[in-house]
Amino acid sequence: MPGFDVSVVELKKVYGLPDSWSDADYRALLGALEVDEIDDLAGADLLEILLMALQDLEPEEAGDRVLAHKLKNRISRGSRQNIVEDLLADGKPWEEWADLYLHASIFEACVLLHQAWPKVFPRPACLRLRLRLEALQKDGRELLSRPPEPAFVARVLADGMDEKSILERLFDEQLVGREFAEAEGIVWRAGFDKVTTDGSVAVLAVYSSQHWLEDIEDVDEFRSTAYNDRPRTDDDDD
Repeated sequence: MPGFDVSVVELKKVYGLPDSWSDADYRALLGALEVDEIDDLAGADLLEILLMALQDLEPEEAGDRVLAHKLKNRISRGSRQNIVEDLLADGKPWEEWADLYLHASIFEACVLLHQAWPKVFPRPACLRLRLRLEALQKDGRELLSRPPEPAFVARVLADGMDEKSILERLFDEQLVGREFAEAEGIVWRAGFDKVTTDGSVAVLAVYSSQHWLEDIEDVDEFRSTAYNDRPRTDDDDD
């Protein structure tokens, strides 16, 4: 099993996710709001028009429209309205909504809603964690040579937390098992950077909610035996 020496480089509160809103998103949402004559706009100018269009709506309607764009058909209108009501009551649906696979998208929607209505919608925050991973053997170097899978990242995180952490208490079997599908809802963004030429050391940047990452706050170093999922095949024994 791969092994890594891990050290915490940074744990920082941030107020957005990388690449969460594009010009294409802005145009699609403006189209849904029936705003035209935006073909020549881009970037900050496009965002400014979108924010003004959202401000022309009631906060509840603005919230529903933004959530509908981000969540598509994964959620009903009634559920979207429940999320908006939660936000208006200072809730944190990006951490508390029952379906954790929606958390990152809810967070992204809330970032835009706060920009449009800063005195109405709360400013959402998440955490960015940067870890230095040093592979102790060949298998570990291979894992550092390709984009990190959510299950691998979640197992690294859990190895840095004690058994009382939320991650360990809720997913103890998945963390040591073959598959950890829920990791896709826990790890919002993850990527390696600053990989050494021999592939033995990399910095892993992870974005997720405070709900999942705060248990690593007082940790400096730890050893990890994290691995990717190993889905069952027809050749596996029952």
